[in-house]
Amino acid sequence: MPTASIADDITAYPANISSPAAARDGCSGLSPYLTFGVLSVREVYQYIHEHAPDCRGREWFTSRLVWNRHYNQKLADWPGWTDKAVNPVFRGWNAEQHDPALVEAWKQGQTGYPMVDASMRCLAATGWLNFRMRAMCASFFAHILAQPWRIGADWYHHHLLDSDAGINYTQWQSQAGLIGRPSLRLYNPRKQVRDNDPNGEFIRRWVPELRTLPTAFLDQPEKTPTAVQNECSIEIGDEYPYPVVDFETRRTAFWERYDRVSSVAAARLAEPATAKRASLSGGIEAANAIAARHGDDTDEQQPTQVQLDDLTNVLDGGTPHEDDVE
Repeated sequence: MPTASIADDITAYPANISSPAAARDGCSGLSPYLTFGVLSVREVYQYIHEHAPDCRGREWFTSRLVWNRHYNQKLADWPGWTDKAVNPVFRGWNAEQHDPALVEAWKQGQTGYPMVDASMRCLAATGWLNFRMRAMCASFFAHILAQPWRIGADWYHHHLLDSDAGINYTQWQSQAGLIGRPSLRLYNPRKQVRDNDPNGEFIRRWVPELRTLPTAFLDQPEKTPTAVQNECSIEIGDEYPYPVVDFETRRTAFWERYDRVSSVAAARLAEPATAKRASLSGGIEAANAIAARHGDDTDEQQPTQVQLDDLTNVLDGGTPHEDDVE
């Protein structure tokens, strides 16, 4: 079986899955085979338990196999995941802000944010991207560019070799914050450079315009002094674009807008139909608990904060303003 390599290297798995460069070899590479039924989740699960040592890496890897089935079950329970926001409060979210130019910049890797651009170019060229970069680019598209989620989800579904509708569309809705949980992760693409591509290996491969730029400026090329640009024979704004939007301004605007409706959305989780299709890992009880603690269906809402023990999705949860962490 092609799982032999991941079984042998399972102890290194947790350290390799976040960096887009390390993940290329550090992940199993089995997702397309699972998507097309060449291998079954049960078959891989049994092989790993028989051949890999008992360690944190094995636990992480097998838990993701379980989540694979979980997200497929979500789509089986409610086919609307592919085209309707799970929470009615978010139907049409970002529709009025649709900007084809921003969408195109994101698709072509021309946003002026190197980690986003490298990831989107890698996706188009290879048909694969590690989970953290998929989530970061989805977060950037939905929250910072403020574009309709389904456009991005369809782009992923078209380009990913391993795209599974049950996983792709449910994850997009989760990353776009359309379910109504009080937890929401907003990735900071500059911090992702520092954390997951500190030497610039991934960015320099996929954004060759920045190949000669000193590593210290790869998270924000637009801040590179003119003298350094001249030394590197790079002109930011010419060979490589300035940021298409200001991250801090857009981040603040997003939270202000989202906080105004988050309590109303949480309240809708008390409705049986909404709770059922949301299919939280804690079931109907978890949805009811969120509605009871965070829900308010009045028109005027105040921003809310959530405690760490409120998290209901162990795969991609987080505190509301986790961009400071990520």
